[in-house]
Amino acid sequence: MPTHQQADLQAARKKARILVIDDQDPPVRSLFERDGYHVERWPEIKNLSQLTDGHYDLILLDIHGVGLNESPDEQGLGILRHIKASNPAQIVIVYSALPQNISARDVLLLADEVLDKDESYVRYKETVDKLLQRRWSPGYYIATMNRELGDHAAVAPRAVAKAVRAMRRGNTVPLERYLRSKVTDPKVVDRAITVISIGVGIAGLV
Repeated sequence: MPTHQQADLQAARKKARILVIDDQDPPVRSLFERDGYHVERWPEIKNLSQLTDGHYDLILLDIHGVGLNESPDEQGLGILRHIKASNPAQIVIVYSALPQNISARDVLLLADEVLDKDESYVRYKETVDKLLQRRWSPGYYIATMNRELGDHAAVAPRAVAKAVRAMRRGNTVPLERYLRSKVTDPKVVDRAITVISIGVGIAGLV
């Protein structure tokens, strides 16, 4: 009989929408589909908005050979940067068959995980399962909001309580009103509200 944790993972797997962005079809994609995951593949970027609005639960992103139209210099790294700047709560696993230069390392830190393209399917699956469980946890969105607030969290001590209430009630308006009265940087507030808004949507599905 499956444990509660296993049942939660199975439920998350059935709900999850996984996007692979790769100009070549990676072998792990068919293995994920075999094991009951819902996987879509883009050989190139089709819609930037869907990468940042919570449409996908998890994104597997090759950082070479994709994003040539949107970010010709950085390619997949530029896509990663854009995703995390717009929606820090979007879970992204990046992978590559090529070693990265030193200048790319700061961008790679934005990713939730970094894998070698030739890593085993078992390693990919373990990583995806771990991150999908995180995706469905309200605490993930609270922690991400706090990370985005950074030093501003000190002037908004009630943000966590209000964020928890927002996810329970499905309404971020009181949280947004509170943050805008305390935090002087509107971009920080925008990112924090985006994070909790995604959490509200997830809470409604759990």
